[in-house]
Amino acid sequence: MEYLNVSTASATGNPRNKTALKPGRSLMDWIKLTNSSTNLSGNGNRLRDISLDELAQHKNKNDAWLAIRGMVYNVSSYFEFHPGGEEELMRGVGIDATDLFDQVHKWVNYESMLKKCLVGRLRTDSMLPPVKRPQSKLAVGKDLSMPPPFPSLSASSAGMVTTDWMQNLTTVTIVLYTRQKGLDARRISTSIDGNVFHTRIYSDDWLRCFDYQIRLAEDVHPFCKPTVSLTTGKVELVLHKKQIALHWQKLGDLEEVIQGFQPLGQAPPFFRRSVLTRKSRVNHNVFLCTLTFPTGQNFHVPVGWHVQLKLCLEDGTEVIRSYTPITSTLSSCETTDCPSISESPTALHFLIKIYANGPFTSALDRLSEGSRSIEVSNPIGNFVGSQLEGKNLVAIAAGTGITPLIRVAIDVLRNNRRVSLLFFNRTQDDIIWKEEFRELELKYPNKFKLWHVLSEPDDEWPGLRGRISKSVLATIILSEEYHDVGSNFACVCGPSDFTLETLRYIFKKYTSRTNFLP
Repeated sequence: MEYLNVSTASATGNPRNKTALKPGRSLMDWIKLTNSSTNLSGNGNRLRDISLDELAQHKNKNDAWLAIRGMVYNVSSYFEFHPGGEEELMRGVGIDATDLFDQVHKWVNYESMLKKCLVGRLRTDSMLPPVKRPQSKLAVGKDLSMPPPFPSLSASSAGMVTTDWMQNLTTVTIVLYTRQKGLDARRISTSIDGNVFHTRIYSDDWLRCFDYQIRLAEDVHPFCKPTVSLTTGKVELVLHKKQIALHWQKLGDLEEVIQGFQPLGQAPPFFRRSVLTRKSRVNHNVFLCTLTFPTGQNFHVPVGWHVQLKLCLEDGTEVIRSYTPITSTLSSCETTDCPSISESPTALHFLIKIYANGPFTSALDRLSEGSRSIEVSNPIGNFVGSQLEGKNLVAIAAGTGITPLIRVAIDVLRNNRRVSLLFFNRTQDDIIWKEEFRELELKYPNKFKLWHVLSEPDDEWPGLRGRISKSVLATIILSEEYHDVGSNFACVCGPSDFTLETLRYIFKKYTSRTNFLP
């Protein structure tokens, strides 16, 4: 596995001055070095008081001391690890560098970063004569750690993410400098589960992400709402201390699952706990299930994206299936119930078909409301919602393949564009939300058109009959009304054979505008 070097703030000055680090000189390499038996202070671990005059004598690269908040550090070994470069670090050498340090990064946990470089205490003329203390009283604890490193948001050094963390009496704030202009809060998911904090940040195209997970040093309340600067990409994550006025010695311990910034398809799934708060029958084999999340979960599912649901069977086997969230009702196109515009859903709704021999759905069928057995992943997908701008929607679905198209259709209707839906099912009893779709037709007679097609209809069925074919498709997308390809956007979803057959008929007409939604 390959890891990218990460960059932290300059120890004494401008965080924007970055220097490419040599191999083996990353922040993680420095942490490994400070956790080894190597002594970097040059004083044999004998801490003592240092005067300003003595500090001023150690002002060369090979003999470099600096002071921060009354403590003196030998930073001679740190030059090659300093992301701000040698020149930037030399600005603080031989002097009290506290003011330089505080100009930008007042709250960086330098005590942990330089723990093995500690020479002693800075003595000024106004101080009382030093009192001798046992070495163990002055030594910095080995369990102190730097605020955790963050991977790069791009392959170039210009895209490196830097981090600070700070605290006051009631909160701890993690600050991420992503340099992603235009970043908005919907691209940031967070999870607080006990003292485990997880965040995922998506790139501007939603196709790349990085995950970060830490076991916090102390307990926090399960609430975190990200704030983002649209102009700089600065992200602030404020955590609220359970024990007010407690001073944290470190932020926490980085978990093993941390991954670098990478294509979304390569990122490991992250699952959050949920409660099955509703399970209502829609037809003879489909249920509307609502999964509600405990406080501390903050995430957004883009239109056309799905999530994975995970269940543990009685024999201990874990089964995972992908499902696309929907709105709780079709009337959501004019309400904030629709998760496509909700900043952070407290619940997700799913239409799930029960299969008698399906390990996941048969286990789900046995669950009752209130069950806490289902876990939900972060959103997954590649559908770009901006493709719908200014377009009318031509939607072709079979069975539960309607579920990914529901939010897409609602978004199009909300933007005052037309939706044409060709909905294939076996029998009338298999039609999902038949009455709800009928109400939507009545509500939007000029914007929403629906054609039901049944492959096994009864004799009284007045609608279209048969399976997917050119003659059936001619009813809508091959008719003159839809000849203006530039104004229409086609989506197809259903079983693989159905989808491939549909694409065979319409590929030439919508060659670059047909999407398969999982």
